[in-house]
Amino acid sequence: MKKIRITINGKTIEAEKGQTILSIAKSEGIFIPTFCHVEDLKPESFCFICVVDIEGEEDLLPACSTEAEDGMVISTTSNRVLEARRTCVELLLSDHMGDCLGPCMIACPAGIDIPGFIKYLAIDETKKALELIKRNMPFPSALGRVCHKPCEDACRRQLIEEEISICHLKRYAADTVSESGDEYIPKCAPSTGKKIAIIGAGPTGLSAAYYLQILGHNCTLFEANKKPGGMFQYGIPAYRLPRKAVDREIAIIKKLGAKINCNTKVGIDIDIDDLRSEYDAILIATGANISAKLGVEGEDAKGVVSALDFLKKESSGKGKGNLEGKKVVVIGGGDVAMDAARVSVRKGAKEVQIYCLEKRDEMPASKKEISESEEEGIVIHNALGVKSIKTDNGKVRGIVFKRCLSVFDENGKFNPKYDENDTSSIDCDFIITAVGQKVELISKPKIAKTPQETYLINENTYQTSISKIFAAGDCVSGPGLAVDAVANGRHAAVAIDQYLLGYELVGEKAPYSGSYGNLDEIPSAMIEGEEREPQIPIKTLDVKSRIKNFNEIEKNYTAEEARKEALRCLECGCRESRECKLRSYAIEFEADEERFKGEKREYELDESHPDLIFEAHKCIQCRTCVRTTEKILGESAMRIVGRGFTARIKPAEGGKLELLKGKELHIIADNCPVGALRLREKPVQSLEPEFKREDERC
Repeated sequence: MKKIRITINGKTIEAEKGQTILSIAKSEGIFIPTFCHVEDLKPESFCFICVVDIEGEEDLLPACSTEAEDGMVISTTSNRVLEARRTCVELLLSDHMGDCLGPCMIACPAGIDIPGFIKYLAIDETKKALELIKRNMPFPSALGRVCHKPCEDACRRQLIEEEISICHLKRYAADTVSESGDEYIPKCAPSTGKKIAIIGAGPTGLSAAYYLQILGHNCTLFEANKKPGGMFQYGIPAYRLPRKAVDREIAIIKKLGAKINCNTKVGIDIDIDDLRSEYDAILIATGANISAKLGVEGEDAKGVVSALDFLKKESSGKGKGNLEGKKVVVIGGGDVAMDAARVSVRKGAKEVQIYCLEKRDEMPASKKEISESEEEGIVIHNALGVKSIKTDNGKVRGIVFKRCLSVFDENGKFNPKYDENDTSSIDCDFIITAVGQKVELISKPKIAKTPQETYLINENTYQTSISKIFAAGDCVSGPGLAVDAVANGRHAAVAIDQYLLGYELVGEKAPYSGSYGNLDEIPSAMIEGEEREPQIPIKTLDVKSRIKNFNEIEKNYTAEEARKEALRCLECGCRESRECKLRSYAIEFEADEERFKGEKREYELDESHPDLIFEAHKCIQCRTCVRTTEKILGESAMRIVGRGFTARIKPAEGGKLELLKGKELHIIADNCPVGALRLREKPVQSLEPEFKREDERC
């Protein structure tokens, strides 16, 4: 065979005459994207994403069908090639309809593959379910109990009856595996020899340590309190989050090799400059643990405490405080206020009342916390702010309120307005304030901060104004949700790993995901025919017994209950998303799916074949299935119907598709570049890759 010499991206290559540019590039490891190209099918250049720039040619030419000629100078990365590829993807996205990831997964701040782990539970593979959860989040037992459940708010099962109990299933997986004695401990990469100091062993710091240890680094955490865990340990009552669940998950992080030094406050017990000289990187994850003040007369009286201090002493149920016979007032409308009030009930208070600025529908506390508080006899008063605290000889005697007219201004910023003349007062013995938290900043070195007195960071990389120092969690965002704090730890770990190994510091890229839309945008055809299967109830302690102690209120699912609840899942999201070329190229070429707005395809699901499922709304008209079946059967089992933009690929008449058997079914499904044609039964496959460096993923 005659030899030719060509140049691709400045590299001189010897090849055989008659080879296509694509085949030569592939043999040299040069990336050229394709949709319609399949090795043993004749190239037809339908998709045009494989175009290349050839010196002397006015137009871009498809690499899959253009034969290389001696002396050709080719670019696969010129600006006009990249723009052409981006445009190609954007045009396909304008017509494409489908989820890449499930709506629950998109809503989850930690990005857990929720449909995947639930599928494992449905087939009784509990440990595999836990492993999948922990790829993204190391506290399924804790967050399974206390998460605000944004995933459940997005669950499409609500369109039929009730959402899936995702968080309770998460807890089930974690607790069941742990109680079996066969705990899941992830494998760690070989040691890099790099050392990271993490200041704060709360949810963010511990999460970062978990993933940094997996990546082969050595973490030492410095914690000011007696025990690690932060708000998990000291801020959430044991009846919601038993300490054994927290300690169990922290123990796994220690088994990965992380060291935790408690009773060590950076800036007092150890100097941060010493850490800077000893460690390769530092992560500040100190949270927001300073209580905000009311700023009213009488606030310093005996009998006024902050909710954080109160919960730290009492939330485990082991505190020595006694509120028996006392009238307790809690100020605040969030979960911390609810927790303080409910702990007060358990400490024997005669009556407990909550007063908050917000109207009922504005309260930041979860609906569940509010309803359970009221079940326990706590009375909630809305739209009232504190005017002053009445005292007698330095002790609390009562409190004066003023009517709150509005909490937020027209821009949504916290800016309460009051009617100073509309006042009321009550007598009380004890006041707990839960009106917000602040960050305690490290005094030196001088790290840039925001006007809100939090650490200023690069939002993608978590790097502070000092390159070696990173910050994440509530000390950056201000007080937020536990799941956000845990997710921040993982994201920071990715960025720190890049920094330590000298990679480009870009942080963790957000995955692209197409979507059918919000709940009110979902095609009715998606849920037609789905039988009503009510949520499996979560058993709880009755009110009379639970208010007498700190025993956990909610019971775990049994194995059968968990399996039944898991089987309710609609399995939203595309199980082929990791192999989907359209999604991959949308990420690669930073495509804007809104650039070419047009009418989307109608939802069209064909499940008539015994072994294959065809989702026509995902099809990109590449004709690969048409050509594949034509080669296997001698005639096509798929056909093109219509012309132009309305053309659609459909199964051919006469049931020809059913002539495919065994391996042939796998071939046609594997050849589809976007998962529009797929096998009905397929092993569970994660929507996202396992946690490891980008360059180590298969």
